[in-house]
Amino acid sequence: MQTIGLIFNGVWSHYAMATAPKYRDIYKLIYVYDLDDEAVAGLDALVVPFQSNQLELALRKDLIYDFLKQGKKVFVEGDSTADWLDAQWEDRPVNNYWWVENPDNPPVSETKYDHPIYQGLTPRQACWHTHGVYTRIPDHAEVIQANPQGEIISWQTHHYGGTLFATTLDPIVEHGVQQITHLDNYVDRLTEWLSGIKPTPGRMTIDQGVYGEGALI
Repeated sequence: MQTIGLIFNGVWSHYAMATAPKYRDIYKLIYVYDLDDEAVAGLDALVVPFQSNQLELALRKDLIYDFLKQGKKVFVEGDSTADWLDAQWEDRPVNNYWWVENPDNPPVSETKYDHPIYQGLTPRQACWHTHGVYTRIPDHAEVIQANPQGEIISWQTHHYGGTLFATTLDPIVEHGVQQITHLDNYVDRLTEWLSGIKPTPGRMTIDQGVYGEGALI
């Protein structure tokens, strides 16, 4: 049963992840322009991936917060440049070279490993790279991850009735791209936290059939 809505605006990596055999029975793709009460009815959680249409999300802010009021979960990743979150996101250079210099020292220095998403993860599995930082979060929010400069990478709040989790990591996009081979660890824990459903163990695979005849994967 699909219990997580993944808000989609045409990015192929979002599509690849949500239609992968190990996730497609859990995630429901919702085109951002079709995001309405009917689309989210019966879902337990919403995911806003990196590279989302922030302006369209801002127009649907009330729907997202009404969803939270029902005691549900919303996971927001990557850049949040619009004002629909009560927080301030700022861009920073993306460090994709740390794993060459010191593969056991990812660009996050503090992680609360008691959070269900991070339980059992290694530091490398808990952070690969970040897209900016949060320089301001709500007073009622809890910091989950910070970089060595003390800037906020991931945070969470229960203030809106449900649980809002925001991070500048990009697990959905990178898992769809399939260049970072350990992301099943993070995304499987994320999926179970959002839905209560544990995905099938093992590496994610791509279903070539969902791309149409002649597609190259």
